[in-house]
Amino acid sequence: PAYFVLHDFANHLRWDKKQNDNKFRDILELRYSEKSKFLWAINELPLEDYLKGLIEVPEKSPLEFKKAVLTAARSYAYYHLARPTKHADDGFILDADYDQVYRGYGAELRSPNNAAAVEATRGLAMTYQGEVVPTPYFARSDGRTRSFKEVWGSHKPWLISVRTPYDRGWRKFGHGVGMSQRDARLRAAKGAGFEEILKYYYKGVELKRIYGLTEPQPAS
Repeated sequence: PAYFVLHDFANHLRWDKKQNDNKFRDILELRYSEKSKFLWAINELPLEDYLKGLIEVPEKSPLEFKKAVLTAARSYAYYHLARPTKHADDGFILDADYDQVYRGYGAELRSPNNAAAVEATRGLAMTYQGEVVPTPYFARSDGRTRSFKEVWGSHKPWLISVRTPYDRGWRKFGHGVGMSQRDARLRAAKGAGFEEILKYYYKGVELKRIYGLTEPQPAS
């Protein structure tokens, strides 16, 4: 596939400083924000290609775990794509560090198994009462997840506290809401399927294929 290179952009891998994630698919937009006083480099590309550029899940991990995390990532991204208000003042939809960790085409090349998991779940998102909902996830809990209300103050019925027995004895790493990746990875290693995993952490959700070959565009 075609891609472009940002030659003056340094985003080296921690474990290999010779590799620089400065390759991206499709469209590059440079936009100056009066709000943040930053010049943003914005990568515009289809949602499925965006997911292939994430580094939210280790390449060497169970397939069902990959499918669970990437479906949660798609739901989160689609929710904000349909409601592009979070970073509206800066002119983009998702931040590549603080929302989801996106590294572009280099990540896609390094992680063919992750890209295959994206394709295996293409268009699948989580819905609650028929609407796609935000589905946060994090690295590790301390034996239970936190509810959305506990951390962020308002009630989200699909985001309540659940037990995470595979995390017992560990310290919480992350906000604690939604899916614990460590607990989910060990569930997958024990044979749990991705749908079973997702429905454990996100209560009352249903999986729905929200698009097929034609992907959505940002709301105007």
